[in-house]
Amino acid sequence: MDGAAPGTRQLWILRHAEATPGTPFGGRDRDRPLTDRGRADATALGARLVEGTPPLGTPGLVLPTAALCSAALRTLQTAETVLGPLGDRVRLEAYRSLYSAEPAAVLSRVGEVDDDPASVLVVGHNPTVSHLTFDLLADDVDGRRRLGSRGLSTCSLAVVELAVTVWTDAADGCGTLLALFRPPY
Repeated sequence: MDGAAPGTRQLWILRHAEATPGTPFGGRDRDRPLTDRGRADATALGARLVEGTPPLGTPGLVLPTAALCSAALRTLQTAETVLGPLGDRVRLEAYRSLYSAEPAAVLSRVGEVDDDPASVLVVGHNPTVSHLTFDLLADDVDGRRRLGSRGLSTCSLAVVELAVTVWTDAADGCGTLLALFRPPY
């Protein structure tokens, strides 16, 4: 593990990119694909991840080496598109349980990540990802202000530094907002 400040981990929290508003052909909500704009936003974010050092032009950020994603089509498409330029450097795992998970369930899944990655990406849905970010920033008033009352818009990325040494210790109030990115990228 390298790059993160000693005694910390970084949780990258990404809301899926824009998806079609209705269910296709009377299908299920989880089958909604990305729109052209959603694909463009995710592609642009992926390109920015690899265009320079430090990642996203922000000192202190450590690219994730593990990613947890809802198994819904729009989150998988977002994750695969954003992570595509990184090749096989990021292990992506999709979980049906993250589709409608509460923030505590997402943190529980993060706690199952082995302790090697200094940085992990979570790709999910609102309101979960916004609530998760707010909860992690419970003691970071400036970070919560920067996030705003609306939370994460589509294809927005919050990078939260967690004051923990192992993923199982991730909990509400242990985070500080390192960076916040919103389209256009």
